[in-house]
Amino acid sequence: MKILIVDDSPFIVKQIEGIIESMEMKCDIFVAESGEKAIEMVSQNEFDLVLLDIVLPDINGLEVLKFIRRVKDYGEVFVIVMTSLESDEVLEESFNRGANDFIRKPIKPIELSSRLRAIVRMKNYQYLYKMSLEDLKEKNNQLIELTAKLKQTQDFLVQSEKMSAIGQLAAGVAHEINNPLGFVITNIEVLQKYFDKIVDIVNRYSNIIKILNDPETQISSIRNLINEVEDLERKYKIEFILEDIPQLLKETQEGLQRVSQIVQSLKRFARSGLENKKTFEDLNDIIEETLLIARNELKYDVEVIKEYGENCHAYINRGEIGQVVLNILMNAAQAIKGQQDRTEKGHIYIKTWRDSEYVYCSIKDDGPGIKRIYLSRIFEPFFTTKDVGKGTGLGLSISYDIIVNKHGGSIWAESEEGKGANFIFKIPVNGQMTEENEN
Repeated sequence: MKILIVDDSPFIVKQIEGIIESMEMKCDIFVAESGEKAIEMVSQNEFDLVLLDIVLPDINGLEVLKFIRRVKDYGEVFVIVMTSLESDEVLEESFNRGANDFIRKPIKPIELSSRLRAIVRMKNYQYLYKMSLEDLKEKNNQLIELTAKLKQTQDFLVQSEKMSAIGQLAAGVAHEINNPLGFVITNIEVLQKYFDKIVDIVNRYSNIIKILNDPETQISSIRNLINEVEDLERKYKIEFILEDIPQLLKETQEGLQRVSQIVQSLKRFARSGLENKKTFEDLNDIIEETLLIARNELKYDVEVIKEYGENCHAYINRGEIGQVVLNILMNAAQAIKGQQDRTEKGHIYIKTWRDSEYVYCSIKDDGPGIKRIYLSRIFEPFFTTKDVGKGTGLGLSISYDIIVNKHGGSIWAESEEGKGANFIFKIPVNGQMTEENEN
């Protein structure tokens, strides 16, 4: 601790030094006999405490106090004013200019030592506060860094779960693509044969036209050539070919469009949520697109019954909401397939609707339902009732995060064991959410 004594009386200085020494304080003591010297020393040193006499030989102690407070904060250096003056106005002016405390002359040792002990305690508290603040800042920076890493890990988990879902559907999606591709390839092969036959007929007619342009050509020879072409038309079934070509082209176009839809749906679904910002989307379209991806997984065991409401638009992340719908659909389908004593197809009922603030989606199945003891835990990370290796326990947890934290909505489940489960979520129409959720 560094203490500056500002007083022109050697006796007072000696007295103060003696009191400090008797307290066995660990400190360095400096002395200034004038106001100018005090200002110079304050400018060049960092003091913890200044004992300042009001009456000095050159400038008033209040001017020194004014300078100290211009360069040092109130809590940075403590100033105790010493005066033999009885005027309350002087004391009031001292406090107005930034004095922390005062002591009257002649100085009483017990009074000064009490003041000094209080200041030492206060400086210790300040030091502890400063260290705690620095420690808190460091921990806060660590927390910010940890939160960023956690967010990065969470995004990675979401994308990994999405890729896992696509992997599970890969065989079915390939089948869905192979079906239209199969008849597209067949149609193209047929069209190629039709094309060859038509080209043959056209070439023969071109040959007849060339012969007609020859002045020496006889009518009988032309008639024979025409008869040959007509026989060939009947053999090739040109009339049927001309009727069949538009249908083949239509089927081919439809097949390619279906393949394109599946590929585009997969592409949008697989896209990272960071790349796919919120846009004004129709929830019904997202559900249809998700059903297209999952069609082969559902069609053999489940009948999907849809009841779409009107104008179910909202500002949403298309890929993320598609992931939520797919997670719920796959859970429902797997629950239905897992019923070994089931003899008929299961049912999944999808319903959408809206009110003035939210769009809603209900996905209900007639599977085995969820046990009451599990119902409150299904949105917990890594919680699963599936056999080891058959589920990560992240699907519904990620769905909860997407709906609640990223879209400001709600998601919940209703179930009665043996009577199926119903998952319902709602999303704000205007896409409003807190800044905390947005980040």
